[in-house]
Amino acid sequence: MDKLMKTAKRLDTFFKVLQKIIKITMIVMVCVLGVLTVTNIVNPNAIIANGFYSVDIGPITINLAESYSPKDNNMVLTYAWMVVVLAAITGMAGYYALGQVRNILKPMSEGNPFHPTVSTNIRKIAYVSIIMGIVANVASFIETLNAVKVIEKLNLVEYVKDGSIQSITTNYNIDLTFLIVFFLLLLMSYIFRYGEELQQQVDETL
Repeated sequence: MDKLMKTAKRLDTFFKVLQKIIKITMIVMVCVLGVLTVTNIVNPNAIIANGFYSVDIGPITINLAESYSPKDNNMVLTYAWMVVVLAAITGMAGYYALGQVRNILKPMSEGNPFHPTVSTNIRKIAYVSIIMGIVANVASFIETLNAVKVIEKLNLVEYVKDGSIQSITTNYNIDLTFLIVFFLLLLMSYIFRYGEELQQQVDETL
């Protein structure tokens, strides 16, 4: 029990620091993109898109030359805002999940691992994993669209027409592993709920 309490206290401190990092990162991210958006409104001729497009092919990253990089600030900002919004949703979900983990650790640090709130908090984390899984799949889809635009900029389609490249295929797959995490967390919540009931029976007996 002493080891459990000490470990729970250390983990609570660690997750508290992670929460602060997530909060600061989200604020900085939104502020930077907000400044770029205001800059584009005040001065539409300002170039904010240099070095924006790149595509990863295995361990190789292809970056477009400046002359081929997009010059449409509105298009770039639209894409950037989509990425930031998805990142913000993930960040908020992660921040909330860490808060629930800390709520789980609090009674453990006090020597009560089967507190009545533990199973409820685990279920909350399970539902958060669903949100984060959906956001991750949407982000992967947007990344695939970005790669397609890079291919268009590189005029690789012309090589398909002349036979130098046989075909260009986008490999977008929906990742459903978050469902496994969801059901595992639900199972854990049921186990802790059973432990809570046993603890309650012992307390009533005493």
